[in-house]
Amino acid sequence: MKRYTLKDIAKMGGVSPKTVSRVVNNEEYVRKETREKILELLEKYDYYPNIPARSLVLKRNSTLGLIVPNLENPFYSKLSRGVIQTAEKNGYRVIVCESKFSLGIGEKYLKILIGRGVDGLLIATLDLNDTIVKKLNNIGEHFVIMTCKLDIPGINYVIANDYEAGRKVAEYIINLGHKNIAFLKGPDVYSSNERLDRVSAYEVTLELLKENNDITAIIGNNDYAAIGAIKAIEELGLNIPKDISIIGYDDIDITELLKVPLTTVHYPKFKCGVEATKMIIRMLEKKRSRSKKIVLETSFVERDSCGPVRTRDISISNN
Repeated sequence: MKRYTLKDIAKMGGVSPKTVSRVVNNEEYVRKETREKILELLEKYDYYPNIPARSLVLKRNSTLGLIVPNLENPFYSKLSRGVIQTAEKNGYRVIVCESKFSLGIGEKYLKILIGRGVDGLLIATLDLNDTIVKKLNNIGEHFVIMTCKLDIPGINYVIANDYEAGRKVAEYIINLGHKNIAFLKGPDVYSSNERLDRVSAYEVTLELLKENNDITAIIGNNDYAAIGAIKAIEELGLNIPKDISIIGYDDIDITELLKVPLTTVHYPKFKCGVEATKMIIRMLEKKRSRSKKIVLETSFVERDSCGPVRTRDISISNN
């Protein structure tokens, strides 16, 4: 089957190759009637741009690499959608890689993406270290870090105001009278007073509540951790929020559909992806050279999983 070229489409449309190129790249300065005619021809003849040739002309291939730790997690799915939609609106494609929370896998994908000549990297994963980040910076790769703050000169990142969110959560739960509060925290790596797995949170909560009958509130460092804790609380025969109040973080969609809708903090996941992609595109198109840090505001979402502190009716056995 013949693969039609830009010149073929131009000839059939009675226009110049430059005009077809403008339509393909969604540029201005093309009359509406001409644009519609060219679009019809592109669709009719299944036109695909010659990426290698285009890359030689533009000195870039209009491709971004995105690394996330887990696409099953709705947090990263929504963030990825923000990246992909913004990239596509600006004429870029996105190669998405899943590091599975592994430093080795994450570094492997970085090398693959750089080897494939992606124009820029968007990294939303906690499996990083100073050496990798500094190496990317030293070799001149264009990259933006998402969801984690790095105090390294020249690093571009987009994060949420986690400190302010934490302050609001603490004030809220203390104002309800709680003093004995457990915090489910992730591993000490970048961005990960994040991502504690549901199963781990479930197991940790079981032990915590068996060994500490005075705990009246639990704060999860993300919604998955809170959901794991909820399973443990219910298994122990405790009531939410009568016996235990619980708060999550991220505001993934399922939290408002739980048997007891979860009080949480809304993290602007989609917006984080949008802003990071805009940032990398501005870097690539030389509209900005200095490093930039964007801090997005969160919002507190009060639902039904928290209540005033009370003396527990149920004593938990440590067996």
